[in-house]
Amino acid sequence: MKVLFIMPYNCDLIHAVSLPLGLISIGSYLKQYGYDVKICDLSVSHINIEKVFDEYSPNIVGLSLSSVKHIDGAVDVTRKLSKRGVPIVWGGTFCDVADPQIVFDGVDVDYLSFCEGEATWLEIVRCLEKGEDFRKVKGIAYRDENGKAVVTPDREYIDLTTLPILDYSLVDVSAYSQYLYGCKNLVYVYLSKGCPSKCTFCVNQITHRCTYRRRSLEHFMKEAEVLVNQYGVDGLYFCDELCFKNKEQVYEVCDAFEKSGLKFFWGFQTRVGNLTEKEFQRCYDCGCRWVDFGIESGNKEQLKIMKKAIPYDKIVPTFDMCDRVGLISLANFIVGLPGETEEQLMDTVRLANEIKATQCSFLQYCISPKTEMSKKAIDDGLVKHPVRKLSDYKKIDFFLSRTDNLSKIKQTELNVVQSYYLWNAIFRKDYGKDAKNYDLLIKHIKTLLRRLSFLSFKNSVKCMFEFGYLGLRFFFDAHFHPKIYKKYGLK
Repeated sequence: MKVLFIMPYNCDLIHAVSLPLGLISIGSYLKQYGYDVKICDLSVSHINIEKVFDEYSPNIVGLSLSSVKHIDGAVDVTRKLSKRGVPIVWGGTFCDVADPQIVFDGVDVDYLSFCEGEATWLEIVRCLEKGEDFRKVKGIAYRDENGKAVVTPDREYIDLTTLPILDYSLVDVSAYSQYLYGCKNLVYVYLSKGCPSKCTFCVNQITHRCTYRRRSLEHFMKEAEVLVNQYGVDGLYFCDELCFKNKEQVYEVCDAFEKSGLKFFWGFQTRVGNLTEKEFQRCYDCGCRWVDFGIESGNKEQLKIMKKAIPYDKIVPTFDMCDRVGLISLANFIVGLPGETEEQLMDTVRLANEIKATQCSFLQYCISPKTEMSKKAIDDGLVKHPVRKLSDYKKIDFFLSRTDNLSKIKQTELNVVQSYYLWNAIFRKDYGKDAKNYDLLIKHIKTLLRRLSFLSFKNSVKCMFEFGYLGLRFFFDAHFHPKIYKKYGLK
């Protein structure tokens, strides 16, 4: 039984492509049971997918869509392979939040797989092997005889400690190495899944149902050894929604890193209030160089609506701690929240200017179907252009702001605030003693050039058009709105 997994090309030139950890994990899991697995990532290599299909002759094809940026690529691949006589399954975060009926109406895909895929795919290939009906499999969607989407019951989450060590031989690790904060060959990894918080804007409530589960640290350390010693990786970025749930886990991981003798820098995401200066110092001493925080808003009312549940009085002290320790601190904010007022945005800007964050990022809120906040915005009539067809999902974009502005703030003002902080981040000279001057600017230039080298001419032209539009808007908004700067206290 042969399984072909495909990562469609990603039309986002701003962010570097990360390792397809979900596909690697599912592939490693299937290989453990004796199945033949191949992964093709169209975002990092020129591949004639039809030729690959003909040569490999898979029994089933799976496509992973981690965001709306993969829609065009997934549709293109599906149209090329849909007449080849094998089932095609879409999965990934996009499928978790999308309306199955809209997807089925927009493309000739056979099945959708939701949330965690390891156990689901094992059951799918076993059904295929035995000639049994897929429709009994939990955690998928299919069309009935009338073309209507049918969603099967949710699948129980797997015990992550039972998963095998990730088999990085399934991909070309070097194709995913990134430059960032002094690292020349950084890759994304994960040690846990989910977060226990119930933030109303976050897809975690859908993809992980607000649960937190941790992988085997022993397995992860073996993977880290392979990445560092075999592939020359010098940086690990933990993409866990919540890397450390408590202080004990910090010391457990740092002790393991120290004992291994492996040399690499690393960074992680956490919540304000979870760690003290002592834990940050321990992390720094073991090679940690950056920490990512989701603050979201400086307005207490909006934080309450979002159910962010972070201790407001610890926000400023947390960034002071990171500054004293020497950690690069990243503060992430969301603007244009449903019903957000100018006064509330001013609170967020004031907080961003008060904290000693190395970098502040402002993203505009956009509808993420099925989340609590989005459902309420729809019920309240704030969404003027709801998603009705597959192509509408492509309008949901943090940067291009092609979706509805759900706040009470003018779109131009949101763009200016977003661009102001982005400009300051990209053109910041000093990112710490281990990083080069203008580290983030170097990263974006390297990312752009590398991404273009992997795309076809057609896709390159398409992506460059969007990138050019975004770049011009970004430059103009960051430099030519003095009245808005004064209004929001931007210097």
